[in-house]
Amino acid sequence: MHNRLTTRERILEVSLKLFNEQGYAATSLAGIAKEVGIAKGNLTYHFATKKDLAFELEQRARAQALERRSGGAREFSFVDAYVETIWFGLSDWWNYRFLYRDHAQYQDQAISPQQNQPMNADIEKIHASLLKMKRSSMIRQGFVPDLQIVARALFMVTRFWLDHLRETEGHVEFSAEDQRRGVEHHFAVLLPNLTAAARRQFEAALDRLSVGVEVGASKRITDQRKS
Repeated sequence: MHNRLTTRERILEVSLKLFNEQGYAATSLAGIAKEVGIAKGNLTYHFATKKDLAFELEQRARAQALERRSGGAREFSFVDAYVETIWFGLSDWWNYRFLYRDHAQYQDQAISPQQNQPMNADIEKIHASLLKMKRSSMIRQGFVPDLQIVARALFMVTRFWLDHLRETEGHVEFSAEDQRRGVEHHFAVLLPNLTAAARRQFEAALDRLSVGVEVGASKRITDQRKS
């Protein structure tokens, strides 16, 4: 049983790597099996089709995001929660980027390429947050643009920050510094639309999160050295 679970995890890990790097359409079950080092029949014992692999990885990404949102004992302010969502959303988009890029390819053919469910869901979450900012008087007076348009702009500048890192800066890994820079690009669109007091809250939240991530990373390194 243990070996079966281990093989399953290896299949998922390799599938995610190849889907991200090669694209869903260009990745075959035979290629995944070869990379894992098993026979194709062994792979299909765990996952009958390539779609099954994609759906399993999609469910895993959602479960990890849900666990992160519901975990932890301390209470988050709305601003802290928003900044954390963008921060960790960037790493999710990097780690599971094929879900956003190739979603239409593994969905039923009846679904059009325009109906990218992960992207639409994230845009709606941003839009809901903007509406909450407006109700909380965080949006500056005289603000005119449609909040739905602002939500799409915020999504695009954040989501395609990852493409910039890969294609322009040549990154093959994603660091905490890349996350902070990504949030700063998000802020470049968001903060000019907020009151001065709200801008200070968001900037302070990012500073708190950055410090917390650095402390956590240092603790992990110390624990690894002790073990």
